[in-house]
Order: sequence, then structure tokens, then C-alpha cells
Amino acid sequence: MNALVHPQTIGTPMLRAPSAQELGHLFALAEHEILHGCLSEALLVLRFVRSIDPSHTDATARTALVLFRREQWADAWDAFDIRFKLMTAQPTVTVKNAYGTRRDVPRWTGGPVPQKLLVMYEQGLGDTIHFARYLRFLVEKDVEVTFVTHRILFNLLKTMELPITLRPSDESGSVGGVGGWTPLLHILFALNIDPARYAENIPYIKADLARVEKWRAVLPKDKKLIGIALAGNPDSPAEKGRSASLEAFAPLAELPSVALVVLQKGKGFQEVETASFRDKLILLGDEFDEGGQAFLDAAAVMMSLDQIVSVETSALYVAGALGRPTELLLLREPDWRWLARESDNVCYPSVTLYR
Repeated sequence: MNALVHPQTIGTPMLRAPSAQELGHLFALAEHEILHGCLSEALLVLRFVRSIDPSHTDATARTALVLFRREQWADAWDAFDIRFKLMTAQPTVTVKNAYGTRRDVPRWTGGPVPQKLLVMYEQGLGDTIHFARYLRFLVEKDVEVTFVTHRILFNLLKTMELPITLRPSDESGSVGGVGGWTPLLHILFALNIDPARYAENIPYIKADLARVEKWRAVLPKDKKLIGIALAGNPDSPAEKGRSASLEAFAPLAELPSVALVVLQKGKGFQEVETASFRDKLILLGDEFDEGGQAFLDAAAVMMSLDQIVSVETSALYVAGALGRPTELLLLREPDWRWLARESDNVCYPSVTLYR
């Protein structure tokens, strides 16, 4: 990197701002420090980059990650708002007055909660399952909540037994009398919830008892049953290598009296017939989680399992929401919510992390 000074023909050298290329080098240095767990050093470099270029969205996003890992919660949640600038279209909510004119509904960011609040889902199914539990904090304040979310999660979310209205995200419509709106992941920050309360009310979803009995009847009774979830959505921006090969679970199959219950369909199943432990695998068939609603059968099956081993995918969040004993296999560079702790976390007490 070139020296950040201009030599002068007279007097003391004058400082200059780093060039775009030099900022790129500094950002790469911050990434290197994050990868090696040097969070204080990374934060120092990232803050310098942002002081030179406040519009550097990547530096702001990585700052949020570092702050979460350092558990500097308020600053982390504040910086995490950068996610909206990374979207192709900013979320907006409008209402129509008596004259047919539309106006923007204000986003609620904190302070007194509107009596009638529209909550908008964010990101994938796993994020929704994770953060939907915090709608309870709004209900406890007597807020009338309308939650716009994935239609295929409706029946699962209804098991939370919260007095909220669910609206599908793939269907246009209107909600009368809304005084504000908020993104789902903003609730904790807006309400200033203590992180010690993040894991309250677990389990917060329930498995249908009839489904539990149905699946329990078809699972072997003489085996230790370990559920495995090996793949995330291959089209998700969060994929980035988080999925595992089926063969990576082979050591589990070597345990005595074990059967591995595959908790997914689709990606990865081309490996089933050639797996070295094919005789230890239990596939749940085409009827597993069919019918237009997600994870109802998965939740029911999990209630009969001794253990679950999963990569970071939606099935993991279902297991955590049910309070089932789960081992989570993380990438070396995992999502922000898993912080920098060795094996525990603030999200799900029943989940043990393996980094």
C-alpha cells in the first residue's frame, strides 16, 4: 500500500485520504481479522473505512457482524439496518385516504408502539421461524398485530397460539387503521429487549399430536433415532457452502444401534442409493411435509427423535423452536446470530454449536 501522505517541497508532509484501491485493501484486512477472530482489530479497521467512505455498505454490514459477535447489542442492531440498503427494493407500506390518495405509513423504530401494527416478514423461512416468537412481546403490550409472512408457514405459526392476524406475503391487500409498520427482525431492538430474554418461551411452537403418533408408529422402536438435515435452499444468498454432503454424516451411522432419519426431501437425495451407510438411513417418503404447509411433519417427527444434527437450515430453527436436543454444524464464518461463543448461544438453549 502506498504511504497515505503527499510529500511536500516545503514543510511537513500532508495527510491524504486513501484511494478506492487502498480502501479495498483495508476492507480485505478487516475480513482477514474477522476470519481469525481478531474482532477488536477488525472493528478498528472497519470504522476507519466507514469514516472515509460512509456509503461503504459492505463495511457497514461487516461492522454489524463484528458488533453482534462482541455482543454489543444496541450498536449491532442499529448497524444491522444496512440490510435494507442491500435490497433491490426498499420495503414500504402505504394507506389510502377517503379521497383515494395514498400516503406512506411511518415505520415504527422504537418508543410508544402503535395500537395497530403491521409486521413484515424478512428473508427466509428460517428467519421467520426464529423471530416470529418475538411477536409475543408486542401482544403483551396489547398491540393488535398483523403479520405479513410466507403462506406456507401459517399452520406452523398458528401453533404459537398468539392472537395475531396472518396475511400472506404473496397476495396484495389492505389492513385498516394501521398506525405503523416494522420489519420482523427489528422488534427486539425497537422494544429494547434484554438479550437475556431472547431465549424465553421455548418451546414456542407445538407439534400436532395426531401427526406425532402417525410418524411414531412408522419409526423403529429398537434404535436410537438421530435426525439429520444436510442442505439449505441452494438458491438462497445465504447458502455459501453451508450445506453438507450426505456422506459427511457417515460417522453417526457407525454408532451402535443407530438409525438416521433424513428430515428433508430434494437436494442431496441423489446420494442416498450410493451412501456407504444406506442401510442406516430412514427416508420419510413423498407424503412427508406435503400439502402446501411447511414443517408440520418435520416437527412431528422431531418429537420422536433422540437427537438432531443439522446444518444451518430451516429444519434447525424448527428443532430449536420445539426445544429438541440439536447439534448445529456451522461454517467457519457463520451467520451473525451465532456470535463468537464456543458452543452455546442466546437463541436456543437446546442447540449446541460445532464450529
